[in-house]
Amino acid sequence: MQVATTVANGQLDGAQLCPIGNGHKLRPDAAAAFLALDAAYHNATDERLCVTDSYRSLGAQIALRARKPGLAARPGTSEHGWGLALDIGCGVNTYEGDAHQWLVDHAGAYGWVNPGWAQADGSKPEPWHWEFKPELLG
Repeated sequence: MQVATTVANGQLDGAQLCPIGNGHKLRPDAAAAFLALDAAYHNATDERLCVTDSYRSLGAQIALRARKPGLAARPGTSEHGWGLALDIGCGVNTYEGDAHQWLVDHAGAYGWVNPGWAQADGSKPEPWHWEFKPELLG
């Protein structure tokens, strides 16, 4: 999903991104949805969601692909490059346990999903990877 037709994946600027804490940024609607999800998680667990990665510039995508060729998306195609994806640690980075299960049960109500390809039975299991899908919000 593109933010604007004149902006390419990994080329978003400060006006197209909002901070979500600890130096991480997302597209404004994704940021608002994540902050609401994090507040709900905090209310339910007294913990915060630990973001380990969010928006990735094209340069960051290229560098990551060079370091982890079998794991990272082809540069310019990542949902991270649209500011629509997060990687989450603190117990969410494994399919077992309460933190991941809480997200499975509740994240969709905030527009967030662990996409099929990233699920345990998917083509590239990544329990930590979550994407914002605004169409889930109505």
